[in-house]
Amino acid sequence: MKRFDITFFYGPHPEYVVQDEVIADMAASGITLAQLNQETAISKQALPIMQKYGLRADVGDPRIHKLYNENDFANVDAVVKQVVEDYAAFDNVEGFDICDEPHSEAFPILGEIVKAFRKYAPEKETVINLFPNYASPEQLRDTDYTAHLEHFVQQVEPHFLSYDHYHFLGRQKVGGDDGNEDERERLIRESCSKTEDRGGFFENIEEVRRVGLESGLEQMLIVLLVEHGPYRNLTRAELLWEVNMCLAYGFHRISYFTYWTPDCGNEFWQWDNGMCDLQGNKKPHYYDVQAINKSIMPIGEYLFNTTSAAVFHTGELEAGAKAFAGYGPVNSIEGGNAVIGFFEDGSAYLVNRDYQNAATFTVKANGAIAHWENGTFVPGDSTLTVTLAAGEGVLLRF
Repeated sequence: MKRFDITFFYGPHPEYVVQDEVIADMAASGITLAQLNQETAISKQALPIMQKYGLRADVGDPRIHKLYNENDFANVDAVVKQVVEDYAAFDNVEGFDICDEPHSEAFPILGEIVKAFRKYAPEKETVINLFPNYASPEQLRDTDYTAHLEHFVQQVEPHFLSYDHYHFLGRQKVGGDDGNEDERERLIRESCSKTEDRGGFFENIEEVRRVGLESGLEQMLIVLLVEHGPYRNLTRAELLWEVNMCLAYGFHRISYFTYWTPDCGNEFWQWDNGMCDLQGNKKPHYYDVQAINKSIMPIGEYLFNTTSAAVFHTGELEAGAKAFAGYGPVNSIEGGNAVIGFFEDGSAYLVNRDYQNAATFTVKANGAIAHWENGTFVPGDSTLTVTLAAGEGVLLRF
């Protein structure tokens, strides 16, 4: 990754992604990197419009998807070379989107595709998004989730780690299987329907962070936004909570699922409330995300230049969390449930882990504590008391 980026999974339909006003709205939302999964001709039409509004794109070309879907080792080199040449004239191509949620048996072909892109486009990235930790062994085709992550790193040698994890359940209008789903969709539906109150968010983010740091790979999380299946319509505070957890854990890119409201899938999914509807009209989540992006972009840009050193939780602990008992210059944190991520440059990001209520925290350190406010660090003494709204964070420096 070259910079802190905010992106999305699932964008405008072909007839809309080439419209000036649609791309202008995308840029105005605070998105900096678009996912562009279209036919080649459509992508080539869209890229100049995106460049006009300062947007870069990861291109998902159908020829690359075909290599992956057909496990076509023989044509990898020639097809990747052709795809790279086709997009060489577009300066705003950040890289190439290869696939979503592969099982481990696909890792060999993905390794060959990534290797070919490194050969023909060494300055570009490749994007492969992994399953969350609640995926079944049948989906992973691996012994467990940790093995799945490690096998991916070893066999594919990816540019970075990306995964999705959707945990805000409780939606009431869930339909049933209409009999038209394929095997992959059946497994996804079953895995997301096993519990009404999913845990595992912090176990997942901890494990991806650990594997990423050990292998020298940056990390990205695709966070839940669109209402679908068992996933409820989120509040702005819940969206902010997801994003700020990514920052506290040192992730250098954030993706929203979804920008455009999908119209695919069976009766079970009943998609609703993406950032935009099927005609590009802005929904309430558009304005939620716009406000969140404006607030967190300076934080993400600052933290992009450092590396996560440690992450701790205060208050009640969830599975996977590590209790705070003093770290570096910080002696204590009082006030309830929080996450604090420490970074190698001496900064830290403190987040209210309650996504429903505000909380007041008191941080005590051995030396002065500065806090980020309006684009700069405001100096203070060795005790800082700060009230954070639900899901809100504050950047500190010691």
